[in-house]
Amino acid sequence: MKRLSSTRLIAAAAAIAAAVLYFLPAPPGAPDGVMRAAAVVVLTIGLLATVALPEYLTALIFFFFSVVLAIAPPNVVFSGFFSGAVWLVFGGLILGVAIETTGLGRRMAGTLERFFARSYVRLIAGTVFLMFFLAFLMPSSIGRVTIMLPIVLALADRIGFVAGSNGRAGLVLAVGMGTTTPTFAILPASVPNVALAGAAEAIHGLQITYTDYLVLHFPVVGMMSALALTVLIVLLFPARMTPQPRTREAGPFSSGERRLLVVLAISLVLWATDRLHGIAPAWVALGAGIFCALPGAGIIPNGPLLQRMNLGAILVLAGVIGLGAVVTHTGLGKVLAERLIVLLPIGSGGDFPTFLSVVGLGAALEFVTTLPGQPAIMTAFADTIAAATGWPLLTVIMAQVPAWTLMLFPYQAPPLVATRAISDLPIRSFVRLLVPFALFGWIVMLPLQYLWWRFLGYFT
Repeated sequence: MKRLSSTRLIAAAAAIAAAVLYFLPAPPGAPDGVMRAAAVVVLTIGLLATVALPEYLTALIFFFFSVVLAIAPPNVVFSGFFSGAVWLVFGGLILGVAIETTGLGRRMAGTLERFFARSYVRLIAGTVFLMFFLAFLMPSSIGRVTIMLPIVLALADRIGFVAGSNGRAGLVLAVGMGTTTPTFAILPASVPNVALAGAAEAIHGLQITYTDYLVLHFPVVGMMSALALTVLIVLLFPARMTPQPRTREAGPFSSGERRLLVVLAISLVLWATDRLHGIAPAWVALGAGIFCALPGAGIIPNGPLLQRMNLGAILVLAGVIGLGAVVTHTGLGKVLAERLIVLLPIGSGGDFPTFLSVVGLGAALEFVTTLPGQPAIMTAFADTIAAATGWPLLTVIMAQVPAWTLMLFPYQAPPLVATRAISDLPIRSFVRLLVPFALFGWIVMLPLQYLWWRFLGYFT
């Protein structure tokens, strides 16, 4: 009861702060309506962070107030529905139903059990590094979640990790975090990575190559992040592997499983070669989902398909993406960045304190812009920060990436939004991992990242 009361208290404080912001005058030089935007954003973030209301309802509240108060044009407010990420999740949800109904999920869960389920540590480590490895093959983090999470949930059922257990929570977080944080080190594997590269080229004319990006981020953001996630999940969500009754070996593949395997194989090839054919991963997933749902495909049985899908995930993801778009469109992100740059000791006290300040600026912006929106705003100010620090422009731009590992709430990263929506894992389980992981990032990963960059000569 105490936790519930605290949640409602924080949400009420966010609502009061939003009301105060709405009536405050805009700062000098700020665009008109920026305080109305701040009010809606603070209310939305407060509700998303506390889950005082169902998240789909929070998304609807955001849409309603943004349009009624004329915060931004409808095409900006509802831009999430135009985003490929939303349709990637929609197609992935259909594929998830197909994986479950055909029995392919149980079969693949049995295969994972034979490889990983000899101990809980091996199970978590195997899941985290499997998701990390898949990032080299499949360029969409949300796509990896929507495909793999139903299989891993079937594995949890198979080995006795029931809903509410530490083991089930650990497996879900190994999928969600394993496909999110370490993959920030692989250029095409995540939306923020691609947004960063696109903004750097569009605003500053800098082209970021795959190899340079990988060398700069893989040792710490990639490998160290994956190792830390494994250790923290095992420590924070301890579980014991109990012997389970031996299940009968799966028989021959059914016709539905064979068809679905062909669909998934073709989808994987198209995802991995999207730069060659130009079809975005979202439309590959949607096309695959449509084919699986066709009555004559023989994959998903005829019936009410939509009732088997969590469509609330679509609303939440569209709301989170729309939130970042509104922050950018209204100039709120620019105003916030300008104020933070003045407050932080950027360019004074040596390279390491400045490095922490620049990363801290990125981490602070993420609370408001979310990860997809942060690169566009911070990259626009990169030349100002470079002038203050004396660093190369590329170093300032790349300093955003370590900041992405410091998020504290799942709403900040769309793959975690999708993970929570599909698994129904409570938000407190995410925060229970995200907060210690962010502390580890500040204390261990950022100093290591700084030393690696200094060795590579990125501060001169």
